[in-house]
Amino acid sequence: MNLRLLLPRFFLHSKSCFTVLNFQDAIFKKSNYWKVALSQRIHTNVRKDVFVRQISTSYQSLQDKTEKSLCLTKGDESYFDFKELECNSSAEQRMGHFMALMCEVFKLSEEEAEDIVECYPFLWKEFFHKSFTHLKSMGLVKTTFMQYPWLISMSPEEIDSKLQIVSASFPDMGDVNTCACLLKYPNEKIDMLVSNWKKEAVEFEQPSKFHFLAHALKVPIGKIMNQLETKSFLLSLSYSRIQEGVNICLDAGVQREAVLNDLWVLRNRPIKIRNRIDTLLQSKIPVKPWVLRARIQSFKTYIEEYWEEKEDMEYDNNLSSYLMTRLKCELSVVERMMKVFPNLQRATIRKVKPNIDYLLVEKCIDPSLVIMTPRILCQKLHTVKDRIERLETNGIQYSSLWMVGRSPREFDDFVKRWKTK
Repeated sequence: MNLRLLLPRFFLHSKSCFTVLNFQDAIFKKSNYWKVALSQRIHTNVRKDVFVRQISTSYQSLQDKTEKSLCLTKGDESYFDFKELECNSSAEQRMGHFMALMCEVFKLSEEEAEDIVECYPFLWKEFFHKSFTHLKSMGLVKTTFMQYPWLISMSPEEIDSKLQIVSASFPDMGDVNTCACLLKYPNEKIDMLVSNWKKEAVEFEQPSKFHFLAHALKVPIGKIMNQLETKSFLLSLSYSRIQEGVNICLDAGVQREAVLNDLWVLRNRPIKIRNRIDTLLQSKIPVKPWVLRARIQSFKTYIEEYWEEKEDMEYDNNLSSYLMTRLKCELSVVERMMKVFPNLQRATIRKVKPNIDYLLVEKCIDPSLVIMTPRILCQKLHTVKDRIERLETNGIQYSSLWMVGRSPREFDDFVKRWKTK
């Protein structure tokens, strides 16, 4: 580096004008000469010894940094850390280097690396180069890295210390792919959590509540631990409460996979879960985890809608038969409607019934208009009502419902063009 660029040009005031003193050459001379030269040429209120000390300090600081960088070799791992943090390369170059490391070490595609940079925009400034190789040597797999990419912002020593705390109590959980979600906590908290899990499991068969979940739901314990990333309440929820909630759900016929996909249900008190299960079983309604944890109004609505759907079973729960009856058409016509608008195939009777009742009963619209526009059956009822009312308010006569089934912008443009005419 050219040390001549470090010192600015100083502007000193004299009686008649500003005097420009260039000290770029003086920096390479002895400090004794600096003091003599400054005493002869500077006429300001600034103390000369302070000014000289500032120049000497800047030079010494730069010299220390230069010597530190020169003593590192490219084979040394600390060289890369210093390079990433201290080099003068652009942000784009450093980010590109970071993405290249991810793709090389963990076999990420370019799109996957870009997604990580987008989700963690400052990770490329904080990572440790040697943590890449350390985590890879420990067996960190690609899927775990993509779920917890912030692991590379921790030093190898920090990672090892956290894993040692976990493995000391639960050796089968000491693998980095199993307990990666715990490494974001300080060592003190990890030690406290692990100790509490071990103490509360003394009276139970499994060594911890997470081992119980893995055994009851018949999945690897790593799959249970990964749930902690989004369901941190499991960290403090007691073993007994988890066990009781899971057993109640499984005894009621809830599938293990459904419980695993919705562990939020365990936040509810076991007595509440049991009461709702009893209500559903008495009504002969299938038990689903989200229904057990839903608000009371949503719970009541689910039961009402289930029985409304049951009433529609008079058509053998066959949407095609229902449409044939209501629209007074042949099966080939219904099949053509579903071909024109495929989403109709996935619709239910409960979904299309309100729209058919409004169009055919309340507005007395000819069924042939509905047949020509099957999209209208899958729209929200309030949208259909609002658009029909707007057409009637503006005196727009319609011999087709195609405009009712279009996007909001297209419908508004249609109304504006009609008003212009």
